[in-house]
Parts: sequence; C-alpha cells; structure tokens
Amino acid sequence: MDFKTSDGIKINYYVYGTGQPVVLIHGFGGYQQIWCLQVKNLLDQGYQVITYDQRNHGASTRDESLDSVEPLIKDLYELLNFLQLKKPFLIGHSMGASIIYGFLSTYPEFPLSGVISVDQSPKMINTPTWHYGYMDVTRASYKLKLKEHGNVRETLNGVPRQVISKLEPEKEMFPFVRAENLPLLYDHAKRDWRSTLAQTNIPILLVTANQSPYFNGEFADVMCEENSEVITHEAVDQSGHVIMAEQAEKFNDLMDKYLREH
Repeated sequence: MDFKTSDGIKINYYVYGTGQPVVLIHGFGGYQQIWCLQVKNLLDQGYQVITYDQRNHGASTRDESLDSVEPLIKDLYELLNFLQLKKPFLIGHSMGASIIYGFLSTYPEFPLSGVISVDQSPKMINTPTWHYGYMDVTRASYKLKLKEHGNVRETLNGVPRQVISKLEPEKEMFPFVRAENLPLLYDHAKRDWRSTLAQTNIPILLVTANQSPYFNGEFADVMCEENSEVITHEAVDQSGHVIMAEQAEKFNDLMDKYLREH
C-alpha cells in the first residue's frame, strides 16, 4: 500500500495482522524486507506489524533534494497518524533508530509504548570526550569515511537465505544509489541525539552487537547511566551491524521480552 506525505512523497508500507502496533524502520540504504524474520515472530505473538520504505528507499518515491533527516522524521509522524496507531512500539535499525531519536526530540508528546534501537549510537562523530561514534570518524574525516563506507564488511557472517530471498527482488527493482544519497547520510552523521535520550521518559532498549564494525556498544552503557529510569542495554554476541537478521532468534527473544514487559 502507498501513503502520500504532506509534501507529495509516496511511502510504500505494509500492515500485517491486528493487535498492539509495532513499527519496524530500516536503516540507510535499507529495505523494509530486512525485517521479514521479525514480522512472522511478532504476528505469532499477536501484534500488528507495520513496515515501510523510507523516502528515497525501496518502493517509496525518490526525493532528489533530500539532504536532511527531518523529512524522514516527519514521514514517520505522518504515517503513524494516517494509520491512527495507538501507543505503538517503534523499532529502528541503524539510521532508522536515529529517525526514532529524532522523532522523540521533535514529537515528545506523541504517545509511544516503547522504543528498540538496533546498533546505533546517538552521536556518530567522535570527539575528545565521546569515543563511541561511527568507527573512528571525526568532524574532519567523516565525509570521506562515509563516502567509502568504511571499506568494512557490515555483517559478521552474512544474513540468512530467507532474508536474502526477500531482499534481492526489491534491490533489483528499486536499486539504492549510495552516491546520490550522501547528503542525507552526512546529515544523519552530524546529529547528536544524546540529550534527547537523556531526557526522554519513553522506555528504550538499546541493542548492540559485540562484533559491530561500526559502533562500540559501550555507548549504550553511557546512555543507561544518563537515564537509568528508562534506558536498558542488551549486547548480542556473534553479530555484526544487522543484528535482527544475523542473529534473528536472539534478537527476537530480546524483542519479545521487552514488548511483553512494556
């Protein structure tokens, strides 16, 4: 199904099942099909599941002027309102998690049941007092490093065949051109959402990967100390950046437990 945003962008989305809504948000260069192993699990637990392709991704419209995360944050807000979702859970991977951080900052009064962030530090640029950003990037080096994609393998041992079989047709039909979307990536990298997480009253589970090529998972412990009332941290072993696909069973167990408790 498609939803048209207030600025005329067509957002492709799927709604599965009925029950308390859980919205799954992919990362930069991603596709909503990356969540296929979560969709079935959540449906079996009695949740309603919503996935969508963010603008410039998958089957959604390309916005050639996109150079900021703000439109993606607003897209999420408009989609939640369009679908009239009541107290949804938001689960985001990578940049999708940052879109949720931005949502918490921009729409702090929107009623949510909780948030799960998958391998995404709230601040990507390293400084002398913050060592938990994206790899070793600094204000001086982040554009070059992100343009090269860090020249590292994103996953530890790849993703399961079931996920690849869902992703490949979408990638062929709707190829993502990284070079065309670097302005969005650069803006994403410059953001600092630490104060948002420190001040929110929405329960947040930060899920990190022990073998993530991008982030030192200790950022989650730092944020837990900043807001111990609502932030918790779970680290997943034997996983790279795409935890929900690489270690789906472990991730789903953590997700199920969190949803049950909130």
